[in-house]
Amino acid sequence: MKRTNILYLLPLLALSGCALSEELSPPPDGKTVKIVVVKPADIDILPMDVIYRSEKCRDKIFTSTGAVSSRAGYHLLTVPFKSEMGSGTVSNRVALDGGGQCEWKLSNIRFQFKFSDMTKFGAGIKKNIPNDIVFVFDNNSPPRGNGHYEDVYGDIKIKNDYYPLVIYDRIIDHAKTLSIESERMLTYKVHDGRSIFFEPHVYSDKLVKILGPEKIGDNTLSIYPDGTQTIKKKGSYPLDFKKLNEIK
Repeated sequence: MKRTNILYLLPLLALSGCALSEELSPPPDGKTVKIVVVKPADIDILPMDVIYRSEKCRDKIFTSTGAVSSRAGYHLLTVPFKSEMGSGTVSNRVALDGGGQCEWKLSNIRFQFKFSDMTKFGAGIKKNIPNDIVFVFDNNSPPRGNGHYEDVYGDIKIKNDYYPLVIYDRIIDHAKTLSIESERMLTYKVHDGRSIFFEPHVYSDKLVKILGPEKIGDNTLSIYPDGTQTIKKKGSYPLDFKKLNEIK
């Protein structure tokens, strides 16, 4: 698989090993899907990862027994969002039909988002882990997760709550990691959708801190924004989203 950074949606692409023309050439009047995201002030919306697949230009693969098989060829693009002036949103369009002799078809879209400023959540934070959302347009498995998704039909609007979490590792590297957490992993199978609107509600003021064990075998301590503390077994970091929702 090749990864290509692009400034525009429809460049020329190459797929090694394909006997046909390797160009992605969407029809000028072809259908598109528009992705619109409401951008919270303290969140960075990262570019979309867009995968097209081709049944005609297939990739050879080896099975566990050493036999040669094949799978649909695919290309991964990086498609940036564009700011919509005066709206507080970012957006871009993605072609459903990739065209060309390989007859590329849109397979899935995935993008991530993360906090833009780690320092507002305390000192010593070394990592900033994003969350993501995935939209599937064919019968192939999503690019992450366990293969399950929610079916959605037509144009869709999605709203979801997110909270900051800082985990302090007190055994190995003594580093703090920031992440943006939600109660569920968002993966959707899109049917006949031409517009997707995503609005993340980010409660930056509801920070949860998790202190990891000081030695192997100890428990972890979770501290909620209202001062409530809970103790969990080592390696277990489930958040109480019901509690977070109730905190004013």
